[in-house]
Amino acid sequence: MLRLPNAENVHDNHGHQHHINHRRRRLNNLLPSDPASVYTKTTNANANTQNSSNGNTDNAAAAAHASSSYNFAVLIISYHKTGHDLQEDLVKLLIDEFPPPIGPNITAKGVKSLVRRRMHTPVHLCSRLYLQPGTVAVQHAPDLFCNAEKLAKILLEEGDHRKNKDSNSNNIQSSKDLGVKIVHLVRNPFSMAVSNYHYHAKKPIPRPEMWITRQNPCQVTYPNGELFADYVLPSLSKRSYEALNINYDSRLILRSEFEAIANDCESLYQTRKGLETANQFEHLMNLDAPDGLRLATAELTIQGDDNGGDMLRMSNNILKLKQAEKIVQNSWMGGRNKEFQVYTLSLDDFISEPKSSALEFLNFVFDHNEADVSMEQKESAAMKYSQTYLNKKEGSRHITDGKASDKKQLAEYLRHDAVFGPPMKKIEMLVETALAESRNTVML
Repeated sequence: MLRLPNAENVHDNHGHQHHINHRRRRLNNLLPSDPASVYTKTTNANANTQNSSNGNTDNAAAAAHASSSYNFAVLIISYHKTGHDLQEDLVKLLIDEFPPPIGPNITAKGVKSLVRRRMHTPVHLCSRLYLQPGTVAVQHAPDLFCNAEKLAKILLEEGDHRKNKDSNSNNIQSSKDLGVKIVHLVRNPFSMAVSNYHYHAKKPIPRPEMWITRQNPCQVTYPNGELFADYVLPSLSKRSYEALNINYDSRLILRSEFEAIANDCESLYQTRKGLETANQFEHLMNLDAPDGLRLATAELTIQGDDNGGDMLRMSNNILKLKQAEKIVQNSWMGGRNKEFQVYTLSLDDFISEPKSSALEFLNFVFDHNEADVSMEQKESAAMKYSQTYLNKKEGSRHITDGKASDKKQLAEYLRHDAVFGPPMKKIEMLVETALAESRNTVML
């Protein structure tokens, strides 16, 4: 039976370093740029940016900004089964319908994540993204484990610091830097879990998902031995969260609940006759639906290696981003004429109401007074997005919602399960609260 060390205070809100001897990782190095432009409707500055393989990414981003009068950095964050493809579609929507100088330009990374997903360094517990004004970027499953004030500084200031250190950027001037707009793509944990199970419990395995044949779904550590729980539990182990005005009857996630999920995973993995050496995919293909669903949901919740843990990572990041937003609003950082705005959007809403969800997104991106974008333009773009989505949905394996008749049954199974039900219902409350706050604050 797994019992984790009682280390809930290893990383408190002041970002103390872990006591384990960390193996340093350099996450600041961006992945090689994709030399092929993802979108066809781009500006010359964007084309130059896309062609700068292995060049200075910050120069490229700043050059893109030079051709745009849009003065925010836009960052779109997603997780496994919360909208990886949607992330790309939203960038395409901006570039196609509101190209610079009206809207932000694409970065040299295109629709690839700025840094490696699900990773951090012992010195920098938050992924360092170096955002640049006038650009739109994406990041899938970032680790945001530093304290909220540090996170605010990373997202608001480190792009400037890196640009200033670059001797080649002296001749590149940005007219303004109004701050950051973060679009946080989340999902109800029950629909997230069922979609994850349906997506992976079928043949053939999509090429990007071959990890499911290699990783142990019950592994609760990062590759260097650090416990995933030691990073997510400190921020998820409270009864109340002022940033979202939430109060729970008990802590959001108890260490005992994390351990119970890990133990349930171990009871299912490589314990059945004929599956003693099977991989995760083979388990999902051979276990009945309730057991396969539990195994897949455990991996999505507590697995610390490679592709797991996004349900708790999403929950941690909801809290950290909203706390950082409040800090900027209420502290000295707000006096520097930079804004830190977070808008939480649900993939479930994009699936059921694509037009209105796309319009919410556009209203958030272009809610400031300087944006010369009319409501008619936004509504027209949202309609085009909806039509494109509905056409894509029919032929896409990646869009799993509505294609399985048992999704409601499986969601109810998890809701009433003694191990998964209690923590997932609290995560559901967190997600719904964040979504409600965004819906109430967007400027229409």
